[in-house]
Amino acid sequence: MPAADPATARGVGAIVVAAGQGHRFGASRPKQFVDLCGMPVLAWSVRTLVNHSAVDRVVVVLAPSRVASPPAWLPDGVLVVPGGVFRADSVRAGAAALAGDVETVLVHDGARPFVSAELVSRVVDGARGGPVVPVIAVDDTVKRVDEGGWIEGTVPRDRLRRVQTPQGFPAAVLNRTHALDDAGAWKAQDAAAMTDDALLCERLGIDVSTVEGDPANLKITTARDLALARAMIETGLIAAGN
Repeated sequence: MPAADPATARGVGAIVVAAGQGHRFGASRPKQFVDLCGMPVLAWSVRTLVNHSAVDRVVVVLAPSRVASPPAWLPDGVLVVPGGVFRADSVRAGAAALAGDVETVLVHDGARPFVSAELVSRVVDGARGGPVVPVIAVDDTVKRVDEGGWIEGTVPRDRLRRVQTPQGFPAAVLNRTHALDDAGAWKAQDAAAMTDDALLCERLGIDVSTVEGDPANLKITTARDLALARAMIETGLIAAGN
């Protein structure tokens, strides 16, 4: 598809970040490619985004070694691009692939298979007014501890939230937050700390709003998470067709 004029670009693009190696998962392959009740973990969220009426383009960011022969189960029309060492590098690569074609960009973690169409709609609507992230309340009591593990105090939880993806951004804002620094690249220590794109907005003083998240939108990080995801499907909490 030829690049559009940024001044006239419309529509929504989605970047699915799936270039990580998933070392904490402990399997022989990255967690996003592990089977989840008949489909790879990554395939669940990609399918939801491709089928969503508000999403016009989907870019999947994979490890460079997988780009030459991307998974055959990826839907037609999905663009595959190589990611980088850090998550920020991969998001930047996805944003570059969408440059000029869309006015709104969603960034989603490939390890979150159960993103719902309703959540995508909320984020798309919210992102039309600026950066937005889905959040859920913190139910547990939260303690602050010192380096030795001793409790220093209790943190009030009424204003604490857990952040999910997809996160939504006006394309111009996302591109600004991922602009290279004067040296031509992010400093390694900064890139490693960029665990979500809202953090980049915060560092630049860009306001970020929130929408209601979804407790079922879990992130698979460990084998225990995968077992929980399978149980959610097998008990009917998540429909097999998502």
